[in-house]
Amino acid sequence: MHMAGQLLMAFLFLATGIINAGWKFQQHLDRMIDAGVPLARPALIIGFALQFVGGAMLALDYRVPLAALMLIVFTVAATAIFHRFWLVDDPLRRHLALSFVFNNVGIVGGLLLLMG
Repeated sequence: MHMAGQLLMAFLFLATGIINAGWKFQQHLDRMIDAGVPLARPALIIGFALQFVGGAMLALDYRVPLAALMLIVFTVAATAIFHRFWLVDDPLRRHLALSFVFNNVGIVGGLLLLMG
């Protein structure tokens, strides 16, 4: 069960990383620039590197605590940049952004368990 959970967590990061780095790169870069993230392009590339390397390490069961830490850093930073619910005026969009924050809190909890 533990390994199945670890592989599902790895899949989450690797699959979303492929989508985001592939055909949503510019969209994420534009959103980061709009949010005022300094050095947005290098920050985005570093974020994708954390996501891919951490996800691959989890999938390969290699240095799992380090992989989980990398993914925690990625998740917290991505949440702070992309899910600023307190800045969203539209109630539905604010609710969706807050839901993403809650989901990411759960993901961080799962990664902490993997650090074990």
